[in-house]
Amino acid sequence: MINGFRYIWFHDLRHTSATILINQGVHAKIISERLGNGSITTTMNIHGHALRTADKAAADKFESFFTSKPAQGQ
Repeated sequence: MINGFRYIWFHDLRHTSATILINQGVHAKIISERLGNGSITTTMNIHGHALRTADKAAADKFESFFTSKPAQGQ
């Protein structure tokens, strides 16, 4: 640990950046360009797991719109 931060390889920052951007809803094409990947397919093959997680979270939020109980008095 350095200054309270866990040691990671510099290359890991690319993966961290891509995962954060995917979870923030940034389009995969933009992420691909930022990473300098030759194609969006490369980006999705490497970081697709994060997109599936973000998609599941979005689906859960959308479902809660239909299944949440109305507030009292409405």
